[in-house]
Amino acid sequence: MHTMKWSFWITGNYGSHADKNYDHNTLSEIKNINYRDMVAKDVAMATNLEGISNDPFTGICISNVTISIAAKAKKQPWTCSDIRGITSGVNPKPSGLLPDQGTEKITDCHFSSDYLPINTLELKKCSYNI
Repeated sequence: MHTMKWSFWITGNYGSHADKNYDHNTLSEIKNINYRDMVAKDVAMATNLEGISNDPFTGICISNVTISIAAKAKKQPWTCSDIRGITSGVNPKPSGLLPDQGTEKITDCHFSSDYLPINTLELKKCSYNI
């Protein structure tokens, strides 16, 4: 990835809902989000990971990731709240909410082996001349 605002951005903190009559006790479970084997260059902020207060996103796993922060970037590369997980082999050093397990545990992020329709997606290149 190159010249991005964030390498990773997930949020449950939108601060709004379609109406005021929804059941606050029926929140979705967000878990097992994995990022692996990535290089990002010239990034403004490494991450913005925000779960939901009293309903954190869990099982976040980031491994073998190198993020080069842009020269004009904000001073705080990691913004994290209401999340739990681990990292391994990540640079720059991640938030304290994602403790580093060391490079020897890069394979500890478990990915689903379920078949998904996206697995059959075929990317094609096209061109247009004037």
